[in-house]
Amino acid sequence: MNELMKLDSVSRKVKLKVSLLSIIIVGIIIRLVYFPYELPLVIDAMDNFTYATAINYYGHLPTEWTPANNGWPMFLSFWFSIINLENSFQYMQLQRLISVILSSLIAVPVYFLCKRFFDEKLALVGAALFVFDPRIILNSLLGITEPLFILLGITSLVVFLRHGRKETALAFALAACCTVVRSEGIFLFFTLTVFFVLKYRISKDIVKTYLPSLLVFLLILTPIMNYRMETIGSDGIFLRVSSEGTRILSDTSQGSTTGIVSGLELFTKYLGWVMIPGFLVFLPFGFIQYLRNRTKETNFIIIFLISSSIPILYAYTVQAQDTRYLYFLYPIFCLISLFAVKSYLAKVSKKNLAIVIIIAGILISSIGFYEYKKMDYEKEKELNEIARIVADMTNGINFHPSETRYIRAAELPNEWPFLFHDGTHKIKSISTKGYFSIEKYISDSKKNGLTHLLVDDNMDLPEFLQYIYYNEERYGYLNKVFDSKDLGFKHRVKLFEIDLQKFESIDNQSIDLANIESRN
Repeated sequence: MNELMKLDSVSRKVKLKVSLLSIIIVGIIIRLVYFPYELPLVIDAMDNFTYATAINYYGHLPTEWTPANNGWPMFLSFWFSIINLENSFQYMQLQRLISVILSSLIAVPVYFLCKRFFDEKLALVGAALFVFDPRIILNSLLGITEPLFILLGITSLVVFLRHGRKETALAFALAACCTVVRSEGIFLFFTLTVFFVLKYRISKDIVKTYLPSLLVFLLILTPIMNYRMETIGSDGIFLRVSSEGTRILSDTSQGSTTGIVSGLELFTKYLGWVMIPGFLVFLPFGFIQYLRNRTKETNFIIIFLISSSIPILYAYTVQAQDTRYLYFLYPIFCLISLFAVKSYLAKVSKKNLAIVIIIAGILISSIGFYEYKKMDYEKEKELNEIARIVADMTNGINFHPSETRYIRAAELPNEWPFLFHDGTHKIKSISTKGYFSIEKYISDSKKNGLTHLLVDDNMDLPEFLQYIYYNEERYGYLNKVFDSKDLGFKHRVKLFEIDLQKFESIDNQSIDLANIESRN
């Protein structure tokens, strides 16, 4: 009888492991289906790529420059050094692939977090909620910091909740690594400290457990902080938190609360937005159920949410228009959602079937939402091809909301590794912010290297550039040197070379006319 029970227990554990592995594999497959195989990295991912490449080029951390958050590219540089590929583009795709795998592996700590408070089958639902979320899928394809940041952060929390002395030290070590990846990780350190004090209060455990754990945290963080101080003049962590905190307090003391109010508005707006589709059915009701059934063991949820929301709220006070700052909260959202799932399951008799239906529903709704919101892949491929053409024709253009990001990728050497960072861009992208007139923009920007104007029908371009797109014949000092329509592209982009002699002649005539009118 005992042997049968043991076999049954083993069989159940195997089934649960297979189920969790299946969720991870399906998560990876979905990401690979949507993987942008023909597109280069852009924006933040490109910064991380060039820094990781520089590490491999030098054989050590660069001494001239570093991103403020350099943990992710340092992690990438290790994989770049042991995997041999043919060219730079393949290493970009490797960066994306690593991000995809890490994003899917977050299912493991999410599962163990949920398993601590719910049974294993419900924990599988929590893991599925995270892995199949459409925004998490999209984020994993960008090749940026979030997958590693979330993986380290949630693993740190899960390890800490085991309450052992060794586990506490490991949790603080992971929190340090999390902070190297993103400076917001310092709030995880503060959260763990609060958890520790609430559990042990002032006791001998402070000396036996907390101080060694604090030492481990500092031993990992201090060398990175010193390196950043020597390279960019800031540790990117404590000095940043201190300066920004001081700024907010100063504004508040002077009666200026506009930033905080607008930040709260953005926070609320994006929090509501990220609930769609998966969390909308579970999270609101789950939070109500959590408050009804809150225990001493689950109080950490509130503390974690408050502490982790502080840097998110700050990001929104400076009008960072992005939902990805909220992704660090997703594992806790998954945990809270299970309070609702448990309540729903209590009303049905076939619980196993209901769980399968719920997970399938999460998957289907997420894919449907992703299909609705996904980027126009064919258009992005065209923009990338156009950027390569434009990159060979100009040295300085106006900032363009979609083309500029691909032009930087077009500059990269095909050979790898190479030395390339912010100070070595061949093509300058000159901001249009604050300008409402083409004449004023050219007059101010020509000394910064502006030679060409790149325009299309993008509504995010300033109106004066959109006007040129539709009325090019009115500008005698602009010579059209490229029109994507001529090469059969569906998306039309025009590139104009600025004839500075004609422009200055027209500009001087305008000044002379203005002087004559003022004298009259």
